[in-house]
Amino acid sequence: MKFRTSILSALTVLSTWMAVPEVARPASDGEEHIQGEWTDVSRVTAVGDLHGSYEKAVELFQGASLIDEDLHWIGGDQHLVTAGDLLDRGTGDRQLMDLMMLLQEESRAAGGWVHALLGNHESMNLLRDMRYVNPKSFAGWADDETAKVRKTALRNYLNSQPGSDSRTKRSAEFQRQFPPGFFARQQSLDLDGEYGSWLLTLPAVVKINGVVYVHGGITVETAALGIDGINRGVADHLIRHLKARQVLEMKGIVTPFMDLAEIIQVARAGVKSATRIPPDMLRAAQDVVDTYSGLYLGSSGPLWYRGNSFEDERIEEEMLERSLELLGARAMVVAHSPTSSKRITSRFHGKLFKVDHNIGQSDKLQALVVEAEDIVVIDASSQLTMMPVQELPTGNHLPRDPAVLSDRDLRDILAVAEIVDWRYLGRGSTRPRLLELEKNGTSQRGIFKSVEIVEATDEGAMVDRYQHEMAAYRLDRALDLNMVPVTVLREIDGQMGSVQEWVEGAIDREAAEAYDLDLFASDEVVDQMSQVTIFDILIGNSDRESEDILCLIGEHRLFFVDHSKAFSTSTEINWVGEGAISVDPGFVEAIQRLDRSSLIQELGELISEEQIDALLVRRDKILEHLQARKAA
Repeated sequence: MKFRTSILSALTVLSTWMAVPEVARPASDGEEHIQGEWTDVSRVTAVGDLHGSYEKAVELFQGASLIDEDLHWIGGDQHLVTAGDLLDRGTGDRQLMDLMMLLQEESRAAGGWVHALLGNHESMNLLRDMRYVNPKSFAGWADDETAKVRKTALRNYLNSQPGSDSRTKRSAEFQRQFPPGFFARQQSLDLDGEYGSWLLTLPAVVKINGVVYVHGGITVETAALGIDGINRGVADHLIRHLKARQVLEMKGIVTPFMDLAEIIQVARAGVKSATRIPPDMLRAAQDVVDTYSGLYLGSSGPLWYRGNSFEDERIEEEMLERSLELLGARAMVVAHSPTSSKRITSRFHGKLFKVDHNIGQSDKLQALVVEAEDIVVIDASSQLTMMPVQELPTGNHLPRDPAVLSDRDLRDILAVAEIVDWRYLGRGSTRPRLLELEKNGTSQRGIFKSVEIVEATDEGAMVDRYQHEMAAYRLDRALDLNMVPVTVLREIDGQMGSVQEWVEGAIDREAAEAYDLDLFASDEVVDQMSQVTIFDILIGNSDRESEDILCLIGEHRLFFVDHSKAFSTSTEINWVGEGAISVDPGFVEAIQRLDRSSLIQELGELISEEQIDALLVRRDKILEHLQARKAA
């Protein structure tokens, strides 16, 4: 729903600000502490986004034996966690809030507890971002909205909407944009409203028996704040925003017809005109702007973050483990990101559970039950328990389509595209950076390595250089393997390094084994593994780990990464295994064609002539070994 008002014109905004005298600012009272940690709880039932699905929520709670037919608590000392997003999409959001407030009281009287967590949609409604409100939901507040309120609102709307349209047409537009119940609903979600005041007492995160429950997810930066720090920060930002908005409303700077985007636009105009408005108005405008996003309420905050749910486990696992460590937790339960299977799922070998199974569209009503060390799913209809569906570790990023983005196009993106974001990856001694790149609307991720180490050890020289990544890519293409991801050289922040395509939709061999997937058992993959073995011997790479061998899900195609320690000057070869080996004759012929002059021309700027000579000696030994095996 888009709300428009002529107050947003630049001249009107500025003149309105200039006309405002200084007014008293609401007192910043100390807020009540939100309890966030619990131990020795007998049983915890967690459900995901209910989104106004009141009837389904009742059926789910009854199926979990938490409420009776009269909607009263029968869960005793158990705890119920609704992991955010009671509001929006459905039509029963008011009924859901009423039910949750009732169950909170009754559960506590029985020695139990109901934790209604804040979700991003609760935050959105408090901040007046109502894009996802079901228009039929307003009817639930229609009886609270008097004729006088609507008449006054209509008059103010018409006065703020000058134009050529007739009064009748503008009145009809008012009724369309602001249906009966709109203003009563909005008022009920204000700072002192029936539901707004309740929502502001809710936690963003709780930890029960060592399991963390949160709506969106938690980054390491957020986890470092601790449970209480997260809850205090979220509550403080919401309350500061609402109090500041209240100040702006007192003089008509903000009107009931504005949504969040318009409120932010007006507040920014006030901040920009800082020297021309009263100081208290400036403070309020600044608070409105500062609090609606950032660490607590922004896309990486606990109400919105999706990385735990959707990111590739190769990227996210170490950070999730660090977050759990900081919070003193053994697992995390999140909602917010619907599961594609419409079932409750798990990730990271049982460290993360996703309870948003899209209840409004799913044919199942499921809840997660945590009892002692056991974490299971209960089906509300049958009351049977089952294990959560285990998701693949690849996340939600699709692999690159070579037909859409060729190697040549990809090299161009990796070499010159804008870096819109980046983060360190904890794996490996090279401490690489994962880059988010964008060019002309095309997004791509890449791994940047700038390591350049050459040092003597007791076992000889230890060499770890980014140039080897580029050399491995060029040699791979010269041999027509196409198994090393596209790689380029690039300078970033004054450092030269290699940028290699991040292979989306792939799983490494270590993870495949941990998840009991037989991706590496097919004849296709076994044959490719033989070529990986030979390539590693050829380039003197003794540092190949299981996590460096990737298989593209659904295509049985291998990629291999991490060659910074390759291109040894040793001429010894270590052939692993003496069984049969299947090698593409074309690959063998390509190896045979390698010669010193062409290698110096192709790789000379990346590796030394000594490294090239050692490669050719190893090449000869490989051919001798293959010939001997063939003869045997």
